[in-house]
Amino acid sequence: MNRDLLIYPIHGAFWTAFGIAGWLMTRRESRPPAVADAAPVAQTKATAPYSRSVLAIHFVAFGLMYFGLGSTIIPDRVVSWFPGQRLVGTSVIAVGAALMAWARIWFHSWRFRAELDAGHQLATGGPFRLLRHPIYMGLNLLALGSAVWDPTPITWLAVAIMVLGSDLRGRAEERLLTQTFGDTYTAYTQRTARFLPGIY
Repeated sequence: MNRDLLIYPIHGAFWTAFGIAGWLMTRRESRPPAVADAAPVAQTKATAPYSRSVLAIHFVAFGLMYFGLGSTIIPDRVVSWFPGQRLVGTSVIAVGAALMAWARIWFHSWRFRAELDAGHQLATGGPFRLLRHPIYMGLNLLALGSAVWDPTPITWLAVAIMVLGSDLRGRAEERLLTQTFGDTYTAYTQRTARFLPGIY
């Protein structure tokens, strides 16, 4: 039996957790918000320049990641890197899934692109107290855990491109949020990390 095929249901669980968190968020939004949850809200629609281009970088990373996994996992040719590499890879992916799900529950106005609609609420609670882009960090961890499980040049290239895409998307969003929320957002960035608390 090819045990490496288990990475596909693990990826499925990752995306399912994010989807369930989104569903829980819609149920939460259907209830009247508590006063304590009040956060700054955008008054007009705005989109970051090049938001489609930086989103495309993530799609390239996903394409490489799934191509790389399929090219070695389906023919059962995963390289043994160190004992327990699959367990470590699964753990990294699970942390990414938990981070993304936690962020999605707190993020009232999540979008694929770096754009704000009127009424977009600034998220500063939950994981956003620790880092500014927990969803992108979750994607980075998905790619990293996959590369630990199946260490090939293609999967590691996917990690590098995923991290690059996350950084560029994060920076584009930060410029947009600074323009929209001004000093409130600037103060928020000064007390939080972009991706890794205490590091970056």
